[in-house]
Amino acid sequence: FTLAVIPMLNHSGGMQMFNAEVTGITHDKLRPRISQTAKGLWFLYFLLTAILTLLLWIGPMDFFDSLCHAFSSISTGGYSTRDDSIGAWNSAYVKLVITIFMFLGGVNFGLMYKAMHGNLRCFWRNDVFKAYIRIILVFYIFFVIAIVGRGQVTDLSSFTLDPLFQIISTITSTGLTVNNFESWGTFVLALLFLLMFFGSCAGSTSGGAKIDRILFLLKNSGNEVYRCIHPNTMMSVRINDKVIAPDVVSKVIAFLCIYVMIIAAGGILLTAFNIPLVDAFFSSFSCVSNTGLGTGVTGYGESYAIIPASGKWVLSLLMLTGRLEIFTVLLLFTPGFWRK
Repeated sequence: FTLAVIPMLNHSGGMQMFNAEVTGITHDKLRPRISQTAKGLWFLYFLLTAILTLLLWIGPMDFFDSLCHAFSSISTGGYSTRDDSIGAWNSAYVKLVITIFMFLGGVNFGLMYKAMHGNLRCFWRNDVFKAYIRIILVFYIFFVIAIVGRGQVTDLSSFTLDPLFQIISTITSTGLTVNNFESWGTFVLALLFLLMFFGSCAGSTSGGAKIDRILFLLKNSGNEVYRCIHPNTMMSVRINDKVIAPDVVSKVIAFLCIYVMIIAAGGILLTAFNIPLVDAFFSSFSCVSNTGLGTGVTGYGESYAIIPASGKWVLSLLMLTGRLEIFTVLLLFTPGFWRK
């Protein structure tokens, strides 16, 4: 928004801010000027919000609830106007529509912008988007197996739409819920840990480490293992058929290391406030990834109200750091950023 309305940032400083916001990985300019790119993305954002509002209004929601949940879903914020969240409507239509738009909120907005202008092939040529789809499908299979294995099948939606909703809600860091997912077992809880860590695509509205970075890490790790056997081999990390510069790969690995250290530090601090170990680390993980899910003492019915005030300060700092993606915070405190 700042880049779109303040022309003075359309120089190197604006490009630095743009690169930082899209995680320093996916920073292709869609238009010649950064301000035009920002305005194009804002138009797409408002368009998706308007469409979702209308679709929810057609269903069982009134206009106010529809508008609030449209804001909440596209931004992957996760707030609801009801204590029972989406479950208050008990509507498969509402779950399905919000699932689709949460999924879109987790897609790189640059890809959707290109698709909106006729380049539909960009989705299937993008390694990150394909990985996003595969992760959702694989985890969906695991979720269904766990739900059926624990005898939690109550109706068709309980093992079809509900797990898909929860997977997409978690990987996009939205945090909306339709059921008490803790009843699905500890295996599902472990899978949610992974989903919160992954996040969705860079350039989306979601939190988490982002799938882009995970791909960088996996491909670079594979290269290093191969070099152990063939030490003289020259290999590079390739994403979307492009060779990634070594300094970008180093930045990604540094980010992931700092990301994990912040989660660990937050979990350790929370245990000092008499929060159980698993719950402390889950809460730290949930806040850094901006998901907002809780389990145990912060789970269904209790939420984070049970955390003492000092613990809330810690969680607030973790949420802020996770939302600003760490390097953005460091960038703002760098004198060179403010020089023209």
